Amino acid sequence: MALTWTQKAYKATEPMWQKIFDHPFIAEMCDGSLPDEKLRYYFEQNLHYIDAVVRCRCIAAGKADSDEVRDFFLDPAPVIVGELKHQQKMVTELGGRTDATLSPTCHAYTRHLLTLSWSREPVEYFGAFLPCPWTYDEIGRRIKDKLKDEAHRKWWQFYLSPEHNQMCERYRAMVDKLAEGLSEERQDLLIENFRTTLRYEYRFWQMAYTMETWDI
Repeated sequence: MALTWTQKAYKATEPMWQKIFDHPFIAEMCDGSLPDEKLRYYFEQNLHYIDAVVRCRCIAAGKADSDEVRDFFLDPAPVIVGELKHQQKMVTELGGRTDATLSPTCHAYTRHLLTLSWSREPVEYFGAFLPCPWTYDEIGRRIKDKLKDEAHRKWWQFYLSPEHNQMCERYRAMVDKLAEGLSEERQDLLIENFRTTLRYEYRFWQMAYTMETWDI
């Protein structure tokens, strides 16, 4: 049986996934030793990321060539906006800023996704976005029942849930449907975008762990 596009994408990038799972930010989050300032920094930057995702989905919905694809991009919007508000609250509780300056990595990552949503077709944006929810889903499966800190458990509650598992299944199914019938060259390009996003996912954890700043 031929592999689906998402199966091909995973197979092509499999070594990168383990590097994400092994990142010290995640390890320290599990054992409760992650400093609050690193968690606060993560949330400050993630607010920028979620805001970009909302904008990307709206752009992709506007480009949709069917009601099914349009509704797919619009339906989760209230959930994403709700997550944005939830993380704004967590930033405030941790003494952070909801208007923090974009870090170099967050700036590059969000522009990667925004550029694809503006300049390419919905399948290319969404294929590139997929590593974000997919890696969180896989991380959630690995850290379930391991989180020692209440704030971390509260943060990861959604990502640990069957609802998130099912959402990721729907996401993969939609990307596979949109990618079906594309030329091999086009599918390979989608995988390259997917690989770039995986690199940014790793860099996002690294950015938060080192509390990255601009050099000048």
